[in-house]
Amino acid sequence: MSTLVFERGPPRDRFGLKGARAAEWLMAHGIVVPMEPNTWASSPAGGDDALFVARLGIGEFFLEDTAGGGGLRGIAPAPEAHPPGVYPVLREDTAFLLAGEASCDVLAQVCDVNFADIKLESHPVVLTLMIGVAVLVVPHAPESEPHYRIWCDPTFAPYLEAAVGTVVGDCGGRLQAISRGRE
Repeated sequence: MSTLVFERGPPRDRFGLKGARAAEWLMAHGIVVPMEPNTWASSPAGGDDALFVARLGIGEFFLEDTAGGGGLRGIAPAPEAHPPGVYPVLREDTAFLLAGEASCDVLAQVCDVNFADIKLESHPVVLTLMIGVAVLVVPHAPESEPHYRIWCDPTFAPYLEAAVGTVVGDCGGRLQAISRGRE
């Protein structure tokens, strides 16, 4: 039986883009772009660095370095010098990780999406409310243990952490110590 854990994710570089030419701009930089809205892909970004790329709509993208990665350095367009049709989106989200066999039990108590029925092979990205807070959730099941990456606005992070952490505790899990620094 796996341990149920809810913790803040490690600090990672991330940014967002939107616009009619955002997908084209990303592909020109060698980044694999998900073809369908509300899906994700991993993209090589030179060397061994990989990126997480989520397509949040037809022309909006959320990118984040993977663990230990540095693929975003030098890629993000400067807001004052963006190419035509490509507009940077500030992403200062706080990231969390919910992992363990009882993850779906926790999610059933804190949001309206039935994550147990989601087909992971489609690489879904779920935008929903979690205890009243807008979140972006990406489910994974590496090595058969479910885990969920969750992002929210940093102003709501302490509330989300405390509230979801309480439910995790009620389900027999633990809230990891808070990691300080940029998420």
